[in-house]
Amino acid sequence: MSIPQQHESDPNNPEEAFSWAFVGLPGPKNAPMIVHPMVLKQWSKHLWDLGFRHHPDAQTKEYHPPIRGHHHWLNSAGTWVEKGTPQPARITAPDVAMLTQQERADLVSQLREHGDLNHLLTQAEVTERDRT
Repeated sequence: MSIPQQHESDPNNPEEAFSWAFVGLPGPKNAPMIVHPMVLKQWSKHLWDLGFRHHPDAQTKEYHPPIRGHHHWLNSAGTWVEKGTPQPARITAPDVAMLTQQERADLVSQLREHGDLNHLLTQAEVTERDRT
């Protein structure tokens, strides 16, 4: 499940009207509180039922999702910033088509060293690699 975001939420749907506002709430030692999106919907509806409504003109902060990693509710690396703060660009993997042959070879070498390609090796290749 992805992180609920204000621009994707329906302000007229009680389960979405405030769910985005509960993302990454400050906690002890600035550790954000991580809550499953289904619970956020329940909290949003509860506030709706109590008569709460959002007033965009009074909003002074906005949420910026994490710039790297999945936009998943367990990735709480996003931050609340002053409204209107430019959002940093997402950090993504390079386009390998734009890399030189040597750069691609270096990338493959790094992936091998980190074990990210082990699932592509045969048992004989794993045994040979572990011997060296």
